[in-house]
Amino acid sequence: MLRPAAHSMRVLAWLIATSCAAHADDVTPSLAAPADQFKLTAGALLMTDYIYRGLSYSAHQPAVGTYVDAQYGWLYAYTNFNSVKFSTSPAVEVTISAGVRPTLGPFDFDIGAAYYYYPGEIGPELSNYWEAHATVSHKLTERLTLGATLAYAPDVWQSGAWGTYAAGAISLDLPTDLLPSGVGWTLSGDFGRSVFGRTSSAGGVSAGGAGLPLPAYTNWRAGLTFSYNVLKLGLNYTDTTLSKEHCYVMTGDLGALPGGVSTADNPTGLRSALCGATFSATLGFEINPALRGRETTVAILRTSRLGTMQRVRSHDVASDA
Repeated sequence: MLRPAAHSMRVLAWLIATSCAAHADDVTPSLAAPADQFKLTAGALLMTDYIYRGLSYSAHQPAVGTYVDAQYGWLYAYTNFNSVKFSTSPAVEVTISAGVRPTLGPFDFDIGAAYYYYPGEIGPELSNYWEAHATVSHKLTERLTLGATLAYAPDVWQSGAWGTYAAGAISLDLPTDLLPSGVGWTLSGDFGRSVFGRTSSAGGVSAGGAGLPLPAYTNWRAGLTFSYNVLKLGLNYTDTTLSKEHCYVMTGDLGALPGGVSTADNPTGLRSALCGATFSATLGFEINPALRGRETTVAILRTSRLGTMQRVRSHDVASDA
């Protein structure tokens, strides 16, 4: 059971080593970097639905988010706040991420780790966990950008199950001839695969226990984003391969309904609608967009986080019946 997780960690380590070694002969930023190497970006979002890796974190209700990204040379720190709707009633979802963003020839990398924190949760079980990630993007043409992401969490939602996520992304800047002056639009999509270990009855990092088997699944997203100055409007379609019964296993949706097929991991046959096809819209603004030339790498991470992850304990996601 641990082989996929061990392989993912080897891939992450290889990406870090390759990136660092490739820059051995490059001009390396010194600790006393010029002032113009400090970059700060901040933004806010209003979402009709907070979708993360195909699952609704807001129970198909509107959500708000805000973020701050600071970069100094290669080093960066990123903080994101999102409203969520879980049965444990956290005040907010806080994402704290840090790492490096080196460039190797035509490739931009983002290698780091993120901690997901849910303050104010009710009950003895907490959902906080951390995840390592490695993302690479390449601007194939002036308009077309490709990207890939690999992430690994040793203890998803403190359930005892490890989780890996691999995804590919594509972004295409469309011609603006038919649009008003200053308005741009971008067609984008991503396709990801989540694989998990088994939960352990005592939680922690033990993934080999006879706990709840978590279903692997595939998610995808297609979107169209309009931009004007600091404003952005995103229209997205998302879906997953999860059945409604497996969606309940992943979410523990309090609004799940009976009538499904009884299985070993869902003996009551409860069905959840939080993992199916969804159309959503996001309206946001971003100020001081100082990550130009690297915004594609950052955008892949944000799309992954705001476009679709998994809840792995029973009764964790609240929804209206």
